[in-house]
Amino acid sequence: MRKPPLSFALGLMMAAGLSFWAGCASFPPPKETIPNSRIYGYGYDDVWESVLATLSERNIPVKSMEKESGNIVAKDETIELRQYEPGRYDSIYCFCGIPEENRVLKKLVGEYTISVSRETDVRTSVTIDASFQASQYFGERVTGRFPCLSKGIFEPIFLERLVSQLPTKREPSRREPSRNLDWWKPSREY
Repeated sequence: MRKPPLSFALGLMMAAGLSFWAGCASFPPPKETIPNSRIYGYGYDDVWESVLATLSERNIPVKSMEKESGNIVAKDETIELRQYEPGRYDSIYCFCGIPEENRVLKKLVGEYTISVSRETDVRTSVTIDASFQASQYFGERVTGRFPCLSKGIFEPIFLERLVSQLPTKREPSRREPSRNLDWWKPSREY
């Protein structure tokens, strides 16, 4: 029986190692799997004000809003874009990937479309759609916008942070017990 050549065994180990390494690479989740909606047990006005307070707390300016339709569009131009490998870009919230040859990415912008919907008088849902784009440069000239894929991090963090902005629920007011204790005093006429 012949033994396989050493180069074959070495090649097989390299292929197995490479496929293991590639499997550990992180890719953005499909958009459908990102938790971007939540229902709150509060009235519409309370949730609307909490969404605006959460945006204000994070210093994200509101571009447009319509309270009647429940739509808010906010734009964040302060997201840090980092180059983690030569020619590969990402941020804490999104993957930008590789721009065209001889191009660099700068100025990452996040745009958040938030929809507030009244379910009932005491149930309101919030849905957030986050999209990211970086400016693509050739030298000092902007050559276009480069779409970046959401990592699914901003949306659930925003929805969770919104809870802290909601007013605390008050216990229903209870009637204080009467301080009039004259009713129990015995009468002398027994």
